[in-house]
Amino acid sequence: MEAMNFTREQLAQYILNNAKDSVIDKIKALLEKEDETVAYTIKGQPLNKKEYISHVETISKKIDDGAKTYTSNEVKDYVLNRKARLG
Repeated sequence: MEAMNFTREQLAQYILNNAKDSVIDKIKALLEKEDETVAYTIKGQPLNKKEYISHVETISKKIDDGAKTYTSNEVKDYVLNRKARLG
């Protein structure tokens, strides 16, 4: 079978003119999965896969640029001793 090379518009037109309902249902499921929430920011904002990857890349860049990082033990100590600091 020869590979089909479509532009975005040609693919859309091809789907409109030729695709069976079962194929359209599969396309819809794929598109919905792309928007599925895979993680949340520290502020509780949902992120889909693409947004999550971008978020992690941004954090990595900040670390590469010298942003302060903390070990798990430092975070644990900070949380457990928060009341003592607020005194």
